Amino acid sequence: MSLIAAAYVRMSTDQQDLSIGTQLDAIEAYAQENELDVARIYKDAGRSGLAISKREGMKQMLRDVMEDPRPFDVILVYDVSRWGRFQDVDAAAYYEYTCKLHGARVVYVQEKFGADDDPMTALLKAMQRTMAAKYSRDLGVKTRAGQDRAVKLGFQMGGLPCIGLSRVAIDRDGNRRPLSRSQHKAMQSEHIVWVPGPQTEVDLVNRIFTIYAEPNTTIVGLARQLCDEGLTTAMGRSFTAYTVDQLLRNEAFAGNFVWGRDRHPKQPKHRKAPISRAENVIEPIVPADLWQQVQKKLWARRKRTWDKEDLLQRLREMVAEKPGLCALDLEAMGYPKSALEGAFGSVSRAFELAGRDRALVRAQHHLRRRDAMRVGKRMTRDICSLLESNSIACGIYPKSRLLLLGAGPKIRLQLVWPRTNRGAQQWKIFKARPPEADWILLAQMEITECAIRFVLLSADEYQNTNAWLTAEAPVGLISIADGEGLLREIRARLVLP
Repeated sequence: MSLIAAAYVRMSTDQQDLSIGTQLDAIEAYAQENELDVARIYKDAGRSGLAISKREGMKQMLRDVMEDPRPFDVILVYDVSRWGRFQDVDAAAYYEYTCKLHGARVVYVQEKFGADDDPMTALLKAMQRTMAAKYSRDLGVKTRAGQDRAVKLGFQMGGLPCIGLSRVAIDRDGNRRPLSRSQHKAMQSEHIVWVPGPQTEVDLVNRIFTIYAEPNTTIVGLARQLCDEGLTTAMGRSFTAYTVDQLLRNEAFAGNFVWGRDRHPKQPKHRKAPISRAENVIEPIVPADLWQQVQKKLWARRKRTWDKEDLLQRLREMVAEKPGLCALDLEAMGYPKSALEGAFGSVSRAFELAGRDRALVRAQHHLRRRDAMRVGKRMTRDICSLLESNSIACGIYPKSRLLLLGAGPKIRLQLVWPRTNRGAQQWKIFKARPPEADWILLAQMEITECAIRFVLLSADEYQNTNAWLTAEAPVGLISIADGEGLLREIRARLVLP
């Protein structure tokens, strides 16, 4: 009765490596010669032999060999290197011994080993395992040296950023051929360079950098804003905080290519290769001053650590200086609300521990809300009268700041009140709900209940506007300073006579 055998075959990503077919042919020939019946085949195609972590075929084989009854008696492998080029040679011996311990002998069909109990066999196997590990290390060193040289010459490897850049293949004659994100180069001799992508993506990258450079913008808030606007990456995926963080740190946007930085956190430090860097090899798409501003902000937030008692003491001092302090004031100051939530469970609990008078804050909130409603009603009536006196039909929706221009578009008036931090004022635009109007008229208010300026926005422009305004006129938006300017802008943008 012939013994039942299992075949294990592996081919790494190295194109010069042994093919699966070549290994199976040798295994089948050995099985016929030795009257073995190959019942199972375990494959690891395109898998490195350095570790077992991603070799599902070998892991399944080791699980099966421990079954009772055991499904096979012999494991046939092409040679020692197919079993694995483990950097620790004891790992290869351990997996082989595990099979032997459960009654399955491992046979390398292309190796001329003697009997398993022969000391020379053990010595030869140890030598072969050491040679396989050395070959792997030498190949890694040579490959890394070639990759490092390619990077220094301006040729890129690895994946593109999620937006903003495209790939171009260059052959030996210097001919250039654009590649899509999922397209591979046609020949091994071609090299890849990165170039600015579609203008819409380039504009979005600069907009993301510009928004984050604002003092009160956070990565989480920026990612949420991009998702609310329905914007996606070049692959159609939604922006996440991790995606935005990686995009803001990617030096390719500043013209530099950095390769080899990311490593698995469990990988030992001594196995990390040095970073390959090439300066000014990509056409930058983010201005140098904006890039430096964003990196400075990222670095400042990375270095910042918060002690629980320090947070509370600082909050006590702020409450003593301004008893009516609220969460929105903290946001205007750039204070770490997330640190308070992590340390005390919520911002409200932190305020309570800091001794803030909750009743005083509630009374101030009701007072502000009452004044805002009063000023909003008055300003809505004044705008309606202005439009009607200039032959523009206008009505006010009951109990709201919604202006109805006849049977045409609807304009919602939104008052934006200032928050003061060390003498500087900032205005927060609340976007909790989508505007139920065709147009939004922002009134950037003073504490004296007068408007500094008006800004007329479409619904899309409103969603794309930064949540915080400063005392300077908003970039890219038309500032309206008086009634004539308001009439002119409404007629022009709403196409009214």
